[in-house]
Amino acid sequence: MKTIVIVAHPQLEDSGTQRFLKEATTSLKNVERHELNINKKGHFDTAAEKELLKSKGRIIFQFPLYWYSAPAILKQWMDEVFDITDAAWLQEKELGLVVSLGQPLREYRLGGREGLSLSNLLSPFQAFAQRLKMQMMPLFIIEQFIYQTEEEHQKLLIKYQQFLELPIDFSFDQSQSWFEDKLKEIMGKSSIEDRKNLKMLLDSFEERHEQLNELKREVSLIRREDGYYGE
Repeated sequence: MKTIVIVAHPQLEDSGTQRFLKEATTSLKNVERHELNINKKGHFDTAAEKELLKSKGRIIFQFPLYWYSAPAILKQWMDEVFDITDAAWLQEKELGLVVSLGQPLREYRLGGREGLSLSNLLSPFQAFAQRLKMQMMPLFIIEQFIYQTEEEHQKLLIKYQQFLELPIDFSFDQSQSWFEDKLKEIMGKSSIEDRKNLKMLLDSFEERHEQLNELKREVSLIRREDGYYGE
């Protein structure tokens, strides 16, 4: 499946979060990043914008939470690009939101400082997806990126790439296969010495993957036997 990430940010060049996410997509073959910019007349080229979307199975809106919603440029883009009388091409496409927060996620709940959950605040996107018969993905939240550690950034990188590339309800098996494919890609670009170390890591991943598959087969067999003989 091909994915397009629609980036809406009022101060894109100053955003460390967006620079990080942009770098995270450079190695993803089936992911295209599209930063929203109006033309000299203050509008978008509607036909060109639609053409970008039509070949994609997954559309991601990526933005910072801005006054409890998305930045105005995303709303303008949606108003100019989408037409309810010409929306059949959007049916069955997936719609996801990548939302960055400047304060802790715990503030967005009953009893928190904001008093409302993000799901409530962003529910118009759910209504939009339902009206156009799109499949809504779970929210992907980036919480206070600037305060995250290097280890947290590395975990975010992996989760973000998987959010863009893997199926919505991906399994552990699919996640393992994804990791193995990424290691193989890195090996192809590495030095001989690094390649040896990565090969050891890949062999370990593949061995563990096979062990887990064997365990699942054994558990499945035991369940079938229990069903046959009764409990």
